[in-house]
Amino acid sequence: MEVARRLGVLVLEWGSLALGVFLAKYFGFLNYGDPVTLAVVAVVLGLFNSFLRPFLLAVFMIVSIPILILTLGLGAYLVLFVTNGAILALTDSLIKDFHLNNWAMATLTISITSWMISSSVGIDQLKPLRRANEAKANARKTKDDAIDI
Repeated sequence: MEVARRLGVLVLEWGSLALGVFLAKYFGFLNYGDPVTLAVVAVVLGLFNSFLRPFLLAVFMIVSIPILILTLGLGAYLVLFVTNGAILALTDSLIKDFHLNNWAMATLTISITSWMISSSVGIDQLKPLRRANEAKANARKTKDDAIDI
């Protein structure tokens, strides 16, 4: 059952990316040829978000430590925005029939659309991280509860 749920979440995320790309085209921030290209762009963005985005976020966060300190952590939103834009630009360079007209607005449109849909259906992207932290806390708790004689 867990596999079917994860597959459903993946399809939903790809659908939200496709809707975001469609809206960005509607507003004139990017162009693509046909609906097949839209589907390919959504799949490529979904794969990049799953596999490449964590590494890019880690690198960008390390590089931007001074900005994060100066902005008391609020610069993380800027780092996230730049990471999403970099993934979108990489997708633009890989897919022939896909072109960005306004990088920043296209990134903002796709990110907000994807976030709104994911939030409205209850997809928690940080759930695996929260589960891992809870498991660590529970492991420490059971160690501390032991009585030494």
